[in-house]
Order: sequence, then structure tokens, then C-alpha cells
Amino acid sequence: DCVNIQADYFHEKREDIFMQRKTIPETAGFNTNPWANFGIVKNQGFDASLEVNKSFGKDFFLSFKGTLTYAHNTILERDEPPFQLYPNLSSVGYTRGQHLVYVADGLFRDQADVDSHAEQTLGYIPQPGDIKYVDQPDANGNCDGIINTNDRVYMGYPEDPEIVYGFGPSMKYKNWDFSFFFQGAARTSILMSGFHPFGKNATRGVMKFIADDYWSESNPNPNAAYPRLTRDTNANNTVNSSYWLRNGAFLKLKNAEIGYTFKMFRAYLNGSNLLTFSPFEHWDPEMGGGSGMKYPTQRVFNIGIQFTFK
Repeated sequence: DCVNIQADYFHEKREDIFMQRKTIPETAGFNTNPWANFGIVKNQGFDASLEVNKSFGKDFFLSFKGTLTYAHNTILERDEPPFQLYPNLSSVGYTRGQHLVYVADGLFRDQADVDSHAEQTLGYIPQPGDIKYVDQPDANGNCDGIINTNDRVYMGYPEDPEIVYGFGPSMKYKNWDFSFFFQGAARTSILMSGFHPFGKNATRGVMKFIADDYWSESNPNPNAAYPRLTRDTNANNTVNSSYWLRNGAFLKLKNAEIGYTFKMFRAYLNGSNLLTFSPFEHWDPEMGGGSGMKYPTQRVFNIGIQFTFK
């Protein structure tokens, strides 16, 4: 019988990170912005693992393993415009991979709501049922009454999970053995994009959640899951915004196996990617953001017999 616990904490400040410059003026004469060592990022977190092995008499043995990793980074310095008037556009102080988005405030209820709101200049004149965005104040605390690229803010968690963990037991009772393992991720955000059903280049059907709950004159719900449908691409509704930002956390039954040993052979049945629990339901959250059109995680089952020759 034994219990093993291991924990490590790390904290580092990486300097002179190789990055491409973004603020070289055109008068410098470069066709492509040069690369240089100037980025600074702080990383901190911890790793922990637990292993327990226990025998209960001569017939039953139990083993349990668990791991937990937390890693968070903060951008301290990078080459970007000074953003004096719009500090909300600066990535300094945020996490690498965090999303720069417009802040959605539901959908426009009616034309009076459109007329009384700040002017949205995102490539499509908004109408009732379109997404309404928040006019962000500048460094002086003033709102200019116009929604444009200066009104974006960093929100949510990064694309790469900050927490990754796993746990599961394996046990043996006489000739039977059984094991399973759960794997999970947390503190990660999914930004949906490119899934909109209509438009010039759309080649997909309508996702179920859109068909079930979209804004229409017969369903003028300002909190509908999808804004009004349009024949052409509606740039006002397809820009990256908090409307499409989702919690990407998940917990998966990654694998499970049961077996029976008799003399020189062992018969077994196992499977992988058996169950997924997540607040995000449109596709496998492990695939990340976008349109959900990446190659999906496969559910696999195996049955077999192992022979041992002495």
C-alpha cells in the first residue's frame, strides 16, 4: 500500500521573445515588418499529481491516479500602438490567446431602439433583430456615439485551457479487472465564427439551435439564440463579439476497460471518448472555436483476447 503526492510550482518572466513588429511606419521602407526580440510575458502555475495503491485482502486491489495542471500567462510588453485614447485595445495585462471582441447587449427590439442607440458602423446598417453593441468609453470616460473597431475589449479566457486535469481508478477483483479515466479542461473560451447559414460564400445548412430560436417578427425576442436571418452576409452580426463567446470547459470519459483473465488468456472490452459533459453543446468543445468543421474526435470500441505464453 502506498500514497504518492507530487506538486510543483513555477513562476517565470520570459524576456526578448521573438515577435514581428507591428508599429514600423511605412516611411521606414520595409516591405514586411521585421522580427525582433522584444516581447515580455510572465508565466505562473503549478502541476500536481496523486497516486494511491491499496490492497483489500488477497482478492481486491485498487489504484487511483489524478493529475492537475494550472498555467496562466500575462503579457507584460509587446510591440503595439500606444492606444492612448483607447487603452481597451491594448493586449498588455491580458493573457495570450484571449479574445478581442465587441460587447453585445442583446438584440435590437424595434426601429426606435435602433434609432436611439449609438451608430454601428460595422459594414451593415443594423435593423430590428440585429446584435446591439456597447459603446465603450475612451481614456477620458467619454463615449463618441459610434460603434467601430475602437469599441472592442478583451474578454473571456484564452483558447488554450489554463486548467487541464485527469483522474480515474483501476481495480482488480480475483480474475476481473476494470479501469476508467476522465479527462477535463477549464478556464478556456470558445469563439464561434464562420458557421452562419446564409451569405455569398455560405455552403452549410442551418444548425439546430438557429432553427429553434432565431429573432423574427413572430418571435421578437431580444435574447434569442440567433439574430434575424438575412439572405446576404450580415457583417454587423458576424463580427467577433461576446454574443458568440462560449465557455469551452469540458469533462470527458476518455477511456474505460473491463477484462477477465483465465489461465493464459485475457478477454477485454474497452472504449475511448465515450462521454462528454460540457456547457457547450454545438460540437465537441475539444475541437475549439470556429465553425465546428474540424475533423471530430472519434468514439472507438475494441474487443479482443490477449494470450500469455510462459
